[in-house]
Amino acid sequence: MAVADDNLSDPTWDSFKPDAARAIRATQGFEDAVARTLDRPFDTGTFGGVEAALAELRAAAPAAMRVAGIQLSGGV
Repeated sequence: MAVADDNLSDPTWDSFKPDAARAIRATQGFEDAVARTLDRPFDTGTFGGVEAALAELRAAAPAAMRVAGIQLSGGV
């Protein structure tokens, strides 16, 4: 799908905002969970957070792929 790069209020872009938000939140959640585990490497209680974050990251992958399909058009 193409979105004019000078018009990010384009309806096509608006339809991708929830997907972009989900992909970003899933990535951040995974990074936070891994960081907590690295902060306390011998605390096995942190492992469940990484597993849950990884599951959410996998679930958000289709949303990320839809966002990756956006192509800007127009402009220079």
